[in-house]
Amino acid sequence: MTLLKRSFFLSLLLASAYAFGADIKDFEKNFKLMPQPQKIELLAGKGLSALSLQSVYLQGTAQKPVLQGLLASLPYASRSGTGILTLQLSDNPSLPASKEGYVMEIKNDQVSVSAREQAGLFYACQTLFQLLEDAGDQKIAIPAVRISDYPDVDYRAVHLDLKHHLDAGHYYYNVIDRLAAIKINAIIVEFEDKLGYRKSPVVGADHAISIEEFAAISRYAKERNIEISPLVQGLGHASFILKHEQYKNLRDTISSDWSFDPMNPETYEVQFSLYEDAIKATPYGRYLHVGGDEVGNLGMSELSKKSGLTHMQLNMLWLNKVSEFAVKHNRIPIFWDDMVFKLADLYRTTWNPRISAQEVKETWAKNEHRLEENIGLFPKECLYMRWNYDSPDIPGNHRALDWYKSHGLKVMAATAAQTMWPMLPREQSNFRSIKEFSRITAEKKLEGILCTAWDDCSPHFETYFRGFYDFAFFTWNYSDAKAEDVHAIFRHRFYAPALGAPSFEFQDELEQGLVFWETALIAKGHRNNYPEKIDLIELPDPQKNGAWSRQNKSRIAGAQKEIARYQSIKDKLNKSITLARRNEYSLLLMNQMNELQIYPAKLLLLLDKYDNAGSTTARSAAKKEIENYTAGFSQIRKNYEDVFTKTRILSNPEGYLMDQNWHHHLANGTRNNDWMYVYELAMNAQIGQWLSK
Repeated sequence: MTLLKRSFFLSLLLASAYAFGADIKDFEKNFKLMPQPQKIELLAGKGLSALSLQSVYLQGTAQKPVLQGLLASLPYASRSGTGILTLQLSDNPSLPASKEGYVMEIKNDQVSVSAREQAGLFYACQTLFQLLEDAGDQKIAIPAVRISDYPDVDYRAVHLDLKHHLDAGHYYYNVIDRLAAIKINAIIVEFEDKLGYRKSPVVGADHAISIEEFAAISRYAKERNIEISPLVQGLGHASFILKHEQYKNLRDTISSDWSFDPMNPETYEVQFSLYEDAIKATPYGRYLHVGGDEVGNLGMSELSKKSGLTHMQLNMLWLNKVSEFAVKHNRIPIFWDDMVFKLADLYRTTWNPRISAQEVKETWAKNEHRLEENIGLFPKECLYMRWNYDSPDIPGNHRALDWYKSHGLKVMAATAAQTMWPMLPREQSNFRSIKEFSRITAEKKLEGILCTAWDDCSPHFETYFRGFYDFAFFTWNYSDAKAEDVHAIFRHRFYAPALGAPSFEFQDELEQGLVFWETALIAKGHRNNYPEKIDLIELPDPQKNGAWSRQNKSRIAGAQKEIARYQSIKDKLNKSITLARRNEYSLLLMNQMNELQIYPAKLLLLLDKYDNAGSTTARSAAKKEIENYTAGFSQIRKNYEDVFTKTRILSNPEGYLMDQNWHHHLANGTRNNDWMYVYELAMNAQIGQWLSK
């Protein structure tokens, strides 16, 4: 073989090796795609620079999807070629079967995309935009590559819960853009009293969003392949309706605004009127989520007692009526399913990880007949939403899912990015649970999965995004990835490539800091609910020098530890803010959370200083420090709210009627936003009295 031939042959070998992934690790190091595609193949040849694309060519029947960033301003081209993004629809059997699947090839400064439907073209462009973003951020070229992609789970929804707040209108559009970018394709919006209902106008709060405005938001979402469907709580969780005087006669228990009377015909007149308006506000949705969970002692009304129906029969009577309504209005009803298993004495097996597989087997053997005896009452057209926010991968939850499928009933999963936590979600944004239920959903081929984000303690919506990214990661293309690796991709993608390094993991630290903040000032209780009684720790007794410090030794040690953690978080956030290329607002928000959460720890250390002061002069000086520090809380609050209110409407309007329900949600504690600082405000008032003595 001549030297020229050997050289040519070697070049072919190197090109072939490159094409089959020899440098795939370099690609994965520089390009952090979220979610990760099903298949990436590096090709021989030149790739694409961040600024190479100059136009877009629509081949055949393809339509231009909504594009963003550098892609948004591309003019049309009359043919494919260098510097051109070519989009085409095709029925080529080599393409992924999914309507959201696509094949994209990047090579020689041009991009070609083929998909079966428009959704596939849209998602290919989301992937392309991420590649271009990474190329531009890091000043590198995209190598020649072919990406074949499709989702593991077809319906991937997140939850927008408006229970206790509203956001500024522009923020919803911003949220939709960011969810679409990570291939979330649905939202279930829980309106409660934040929609301006026309047929039952008293239910909508004075500041509620109008039907027309939300229909416009729904249309904007549809253009970005996100389908919005409504959730209007019914049967239980009905406080937003039954708190009003004119609907008190519809209560199942007259003293509680929690549950409807399922035997009262007027119940359905009211619920159906709300459904009709919610459907108008979400004209492109396929579902109507009717709620139905946590009903409690149903059957307390006179009509229910006279009916002679069991609790299960009353539940199913209601479910059949609302399901029939949904079907007549071309919607598929969704039902929270906990009452199905509670009324069969099986519910504990579906959520408690401490129950052994043997005990689960025995419990189901004993009680499953209660389901079987009522199977004829289960509406077939309904979709049963099996929710488990903590431990979905346990025998009892699997048994429940399999029971539905074995009886020909449709079932969807529900996980959570936020449950009952104040200020910020915990458990690494509920990573493990999201991961487990995403895998189960794909394996069992469920109807889809919802990632709930509950507003009971009303954290800012920005705090949910890490959990949503986890959800997007595992529902599109499941892998057995670790939290630290997925969250590194999140920081890279959400903020900037520079923040992907482990040294920038501030959110886990902030979660841990909030554990101390929650109970630092409290003798008994917890911030998850608004307290019926505020039980604060005692303050130092001037006559018993050092006694308070000895009594609160563990709190003081905890406070000292939290000061160090606070400073670590602050340093990471300050550095992150200087390096971030996007979503700086989220960082500014968390920076103010950090300043707020450390307030109790700093206060405890000042009280310790006072209690151990060795002289009257030192004690007077410490007392003055405490006075100045508590007086400064109003500025801490203002700084927090100045950032918070850039997108969030904090207070309900004058005259707003609070829910009376027994859940005692933290965010339902006060009409204004004092509930956010309930223990700080109470402690500062107590210190004011203590100082005056």
